[in-house]
Amino acid sequence: SCFDNGISFLRKKHWDEHYTLSLELFNLAAKCALTNGDTVSLKLLSEQVLRESRSFEDKLKVVYYSMCSLAASSKLPESIEMGLDTLSKLGIELQGCESRGMEACVQETKDLLAGYTEDEILNTRRMTDSTMIMAMKFLGKLETMSQSMPKTFGTQRIIELSLEHGMSPVSPIGFV
Repeated sequence: SCFDNGISFLRKKHWDEHYTLSLELFNLAAKCALTNGDTVSLKLLSEQVLRESRSFEDKLKVVYYSMCSLAASSKLPESIEMGLDTLSKLGIELQGCESRGMEACVQETKDLLAGYTEDEILNTRRMTDSTMIMAMKFLGKLETMSQSMPKTFGTQRIIELSLEHGMSPVSPIGFV
């Protein structure tokens, strides 16, 4: 990809001298590798980002791409575990519906939404926190691929986070 070309021009100490550029190039190259189904390149690029990242938040994109790659490779349990672990590290827990029952979860979600008018929901501000946007991507991916997680609880968390932090491109999954 053109991002691989860009990476080839980086100097030896690029992570120290040009951290933001390096992170962006490696993230975009990893995204291209995922799109092309090149799991070897995705793994190599991700390993470097995971090793050189200065914060957990800087690792989120490659972790998400790795999670998607696992799912596409029919490794759903590993993918789900990676997603749940990442959300947990972000302080977003997914538990509770199985103990309360599906009907209780649906009612809790209805009660939450009853406090908002349709206009208030439609005019909710846009989500701007990049970490929360990535968390929503993890939630959306888990929601669309997981048979072991009760659907309504993932939906409920997407709705709660959307109302609290703003709407993201993943928010419609929760409201559908």
